[in-house]
Amino acid sequence: MEKKYIFIDLDGTIIDHKTNEAPQSTIDAIKELKNNGHEVFIATGRPPCLFFDIDKKLNIDSYVAANGRLSVYKNEVVFSDPLDRKVVNEFTTIMNGMGFDVGYETIDDYFVESKMTKNVDLFSDVFHLYYPEIKKGKYKGEDIFQMILYIEKKDFNRAVEAYSGVNYSISNRYGVDVNDKSGLKDIGIKALIEHLGITVDDCIAVGDGFNDISMIEYVGYGIAMGNANDILKSKADYVTDTVSNNGLYKAFKYLKMI
Repeated sequence: MEKKYIFIDLDGTIIDHKTNEAPQSTIDAIKELKNNGHEVFIATGRPPCLFFDIDKKLNIDSYVAANGRLSVYKNEVVFSDPLDRKVVNEFTTIMNGMGFDVGYETIDDYFVESKMTKNVDLFSDVFHLYYPEIKKGKYKGEDIFQMILYIEKKDFNRAVEAYSGVNYSISNRYGVDVNDKSGLKDIGIKALIEHLGITVDDCIAVGDGFNDISMIEYVGYGIAMGNANDILKSKADYVTDTVSNNGLYKAFKYLKMI
């Protein structure tokens, strides 16, 4: 098979949150794909500081991070597009005024403006992240690549109505990713496609979450995990098994790439 460029989500796709590890079959699949001449990228909502060396464990040095706002190829930044600081300031003021906590992701830090509710730490519990520190006002002088709004489902519509100038993507039951309206992971992938001089048909994407929909629709071939939401499954070219049941390995076995 001709060389493919494969973009794989982390949470719920590479990482099984039941164990907080990548299944051995997933590690084996990525290794075999690379040995067979394909290039593998991580494509995640996380900033690099929350990789916890999973990239090194998988021997992957290229990635799309912060839901498409940062693209790195072989440890070199090829695309960087932080959020507009005016938007970050407005969003923070409005959401804090409504009693909602806001978190911020830079390249090397993850922190919050406040902890008015328990949702901040509960959000971290789901993804096995460290509890972010309160760093009052730090967001004003930083390049913020993504914000997290710590709200439950019942408050989602109220937040969107209060500030419509951003993209909201449900991350887990305690929070949503907040990004620029221009796109999500598809933006970061597009930057890498242009950098590498390849076409979208050369690309495959695998994911399970709402923030994976844009890249599944954008690339030449999209794969949804068995544990993915129904909307993502409906957009995918193929639905594999769950992360716990060797879904990633089975998908590329089905495609005869390993």
